[in-house]
Amino acid sequence: MLVYPVEHHVPDDVPQRSPDDRRQALAALLGHARAAVLEALQDGGTTTELARRAGVLPSSASQHTSVLRNAGLVRSVRRGRAVVHSLTPLGATLLRCGSLPPLLTRY
Repeated sequence: MLVYPVEHHVPDDVPQRSPDDRRQALAALLGHARAAVLEALQDGGTTTELARRAGVLPSSASQHTSVLRNAGLVRSVRRGRAVVHSLTPLGATLLRCGSLPPLLTRY
């Protein structure tokens, strides 16, 4: 058996959108609050930090990060009493493009 890692990258034919267009596309896909939490994750942070940046309650931020984590867009690590969240490569691509690359939307 021959196994090699497949490198995933954003294809060149993904349309480049303005930040406002990306924000609107993400909101349409995920909902405004979840898109705001995903956007707040650009620099990572604790649940409390994400809640503050996204303008939602900490309990709501926790719920949104759970859904985003289950979708493979976020990774979360417990550090003491806090949980620190960061974007996965797929989450970063979705945030950067405002949509999934064509390769991932075909299936």
